[in-house]
Parts: sequence; C-alpha cells; structure tokens
Amino acid sequence: MIRAVEFFAGMGLMRAGLEYVGIKTVFANDIDKTKAKLYVDNWGREELHVGDIRALHGDCIPDADLVTASFPCTDMSLAGHYKGLNGAQSSLVLDFLRILDEMGARAPRTLMIENVMGFLTANGGRDWETVVDGIHKLGYQSAHIIVDASAFVPQSRARVFLFGHKGGIELPEPPEIRKDLRLENIAEEHGDWWPPDRLRAFLQTLSPIQSKRVSGYQRRFWPGYYGAFRRTRRGRAVWEVRADEIAGTLRTTRGGSAKQAIVRAGRGDIAVRWMSLTEYARLQGAEHLRYDSVTPSQAMFALGDAVCVPVIEWLAKHCLMPLLCQ
Repeated sequence: MIRAVEFFAGMGLMRAGLEYVGIKTVFANDIDKTKAKLYVDNWGREELHVGDIRALHGDCIPDADLVTASFPCTDMSLAGHYKGLNGAQSSLVLDFLRILDEMGARAPRTLMIENVMGFLTANGGRDWETVVDGIHKLGYQSAHIIVDASAFVPQSRARVFLFGHKGGIELPEPPEIRKDLRLENIAEEHGDWWPPDRLRAFLQTLSPIQSKRVSGYQRRFWPGYYGAFRRTRRGRAVWEVRADEIAGTLRTTRGGSAKQAIVRAGRGDIAVRWMSLTEYARLQGAEHLRYDSVTPSQAMFALGDAVCVPVIEWLAKHCLMPLLCQ
C-alpha cells in the first residue's frame, strides 16, 4: 500500500484524487474547523489532525511514501497584495519544510506542493526559489508542471505543482485544454433566476464592452451559459461576463469578486442567477461528496479553496505513480 500524508488538507479533495490510483492517506492536517467537518463527513476522523501546522513536529507524522501540501494561496495573489512568503498565511509552507527536515530519514521519498500561478512570481520569483532551494537541501530533486482544470471541467483554473523526489525526476507534458467543455454541461436545469429589477441592475453595471458582448450572446440562435463575476472599479461594484462558455476560477466566497453567477443568453432572452453549490461541486469534480454538515456558503468556500479532483487524478496517474513505483 502506498501511504500519503496531506498538509493543508482542507475538505479532502487531494485525498479524493489520490484514492483514484489507490494511494491511502494515513495523516491529514488542517486548521479550519469548518473544512474539517466536511473532511470528517466524507473520510472519517481517524487520519485527520485539526490544528495549526506550526504546532506539529516531525515526530508527530507517521511514515509515508508521499507528502502533499496545498498551502494557503492568499499571499501569492492580489487578495493578499502579493506579500508571498512575507505573508502570515503563505509562509506556512516553510513549516511544511521544517517538518520534513525534522522527520530526517523518515521523510517521504516524494512530495507535491500545489499553489496558484503567483507562486512562480511572488517577490520577483524569490519565494519560488526559496521553496525549491529548501526541498533541494532536504535531498530532493525537483520539477514542476502547470495544469489547468479546463482540461477536465469547464473551469479556468491554472495551478502550479512542484514535485520533489529522492531520485531522478521527469514529468510528462500537461494535459491539453479541452475546447468542447461548456458551462451548460454542469448547470442545473432549474435555478433561482433573478427577478427583473435585479436583472436590470446587473445589466446597468456592465461597461460598454461588456454590454456589447452580452448583447451578442442574446442574439445567438442557441442559448449559451457564461460565467460572470463582480469586480470593484473606482469603488463601485461592476459585473464582467466571460468571453467563453466556461466558468472563471472558483474562489473562496468572501468579498465582492468571489462568488460567481451564471448568465444564460440566446434567442433574444437573458437570465442571471448565482452559481449553486451543486455547480461548484461539479466544477471541482467533487459532486459525489457530502456537504450537508455545513451551510451551502461554507461548502462553496471550502470548494473554492480546494484542488480540482480530476486534476489530482491525472497527476496521480501520470506523475506520482511513476515516481512512487521507481
């Protein structure tokens, strides 16, 4: 049996992808109690340790073949003002490296670190170099790959995956983005579409370019589904609608630009509504999991802060298993 340890485990979507190839999670850690409810509801509480990674020591971690870390991305993005490893949240990846160091010869032979694209460029690329140098000092060789969830689901979600391995390492080409995936494929048939006054308010926030785009969608013979999200421009909330028929990156549902809406337009009509929990789950390849232990808003927050399951399944099959079976 191949054993895995997960740090920053969230609601357990990394585990969901790893189990696709038979990798067994023997220890998981996260500090968020709401995400922990979802984790326990789906995987049980036996392997989960809820608490601050800074309080963990290498002696606390069981022997394993693989270790993963989807460390907080906030400081690697605009939301965290690109503070990178200078930020309180993203700097926790350094505690991940500390724990591996404390494990010594027991440290897993293979590791995988996941984060947003800003991980590559934060602080002029110095943060990336710090983490890569850190895993090299621990005896790992490294390589990375960028995978976009739109190779599997209608969601634009590019993420960088940094691999470390105590041995030779070579990664395949990433999967190609699929052009046949559409938001309509995951949209619920029935939804709580906004009433006329709210729809008018939505349309009034559109810029001239956005308004022209939406009008073009309305004129199409076949109705289509489009992702929409709020931005703040000059202190005012405005809506933007995507130029393709997929969703933007699902984010944690806090702040004005986080929660996405769906626009249905065509044959002269237009309708708008918030994206549902079911649609969030489908876009993360996690519709088979349970969410009833928390509120829909809490579940959507957890999903927006998680990995995309089919991406992890692909990485497990094409990247991790060849390394783990060397």
